[in-house]
Amino acid sequence: MNVLDLLFSSKGTIKPQPFAFVAIGIYGLNILAGSILDGQFVMRAGLWPYVGLQLLLTWIWFVAHKKRLADAGRGYAVAASLAFIYLIGVAIIASFAAGTAPAALGADPKESSVSLFGVIFAVLFINTLLSGDFFLIALFIFLLIGIPLFFALTVVIYSIVTGARASVTRESPAPPPSQMPVPEPATPLPGMEKTRSPFS
Repeated sequence: MNVLDLLFSSKGTIKPQPFAFVAIGIYGLNILAGSILDGQFVMRAGLWPYVGLQLLLTWIWFVAHKKRLADAGRGYAVAASLAFIYLIGVAIIASFAAGTAPAALGADPKESSVSLFGVIFAVLFINTLLSGDFFLIALFIFLLIGIPLFFALTVVIYSIVTGARASVTRESPAPPPSQMPVPEPATPLPGMEKTRSPFS
């Protein structure tokens, strides 16, 4: 299997060792991509490079897990669900980044480019802090930080469990039993019995 089929083709299987290399590479690139997503980067390059990279990494992640699960004789419904949820999170982050950085999508830097999501987030955040309600503040922090961390931890654990699954050994099928009837021993015809020697 060449590199392109390994990373982009959803057909076939993959063993635990190459799966581990692909998964580590995906998570490393994802951390690096998240670290450069700031206002300056968005102003220079826009959001499309980041969104495109996330789509590419998500597809490679799904392909690797699907092949590893196929090698272990398992279904890939959980992997598809996690990939879909992650793409929703990427869309939310991209919307918020577009609303907090001017000229995010190539607009005039002098013009304001505030997304609806950014406005709603800012209003909720300020309202929560001004309320003075400890429960609301803790809930907001949990929704903002706890859920993404919990999801990230769940995905990493899922990758570890997927990589640790044993491969299904496909034994060669046993040859089918012969359908030919077993011939019975021939019965000698009358008069053709073997004569005994007089010296026996």
